[in-house]
Amino acid sequence: MLYKVEPGACDQSFGIHVAEFANFPESVVTLAREKAAELEDFSPTATITNDAQKEVGSKRKRECDQDDMSRGAARAHQFLKEFSDLPLDKMDLKQALQQVNKLKDELQKDAVNCSWLQQFF
Repeated sequence: MLYKVEPGACDQSFGIHVAEFANFPESVVTLAREKAAELEDFSPTATITNDAQKEVGSKRKRECDQDDMSRGAARAHQFLKEFSDLPLDKMDLKQALQQVNKLKDELQKDAVNCSWLQQFF
C-alpha cells in the first residue's frame, strides 16, 4: 500500500482495522467506531443515539477557523506541558488538586476567547 501524504482531510483511515488486528478490546474498537461516525457526520445537526442516552446536536462537529484551532491547540499543548511538569510524586493530594485546578481554571479562562477550546468544557 503506497500513499502520498498531503495536507487536508482524509477520506479513509485504517486505524480501527489495525486496532482490531492488534486485538484491542472490543469496547475500545466499538467506541472508536462511534467516535469516527460522530466526526464523519457533517450534517448540520448530527444526532448520536444509543440505548443509554440520546443527545441531539450536542455532539455536532463544531465549526472553527484554522487560526482559532491553532491557537487553541497551542494553548492545550501548553496546559498538558504544565500538567506533566507538576511534581505530583512530591505533592500531597491537596496540593496536587490545587495545582491541577489552578491549571484548569487558567485554561478555562483562556477558552473564553477560543471557540475551539470551549468545546472541551
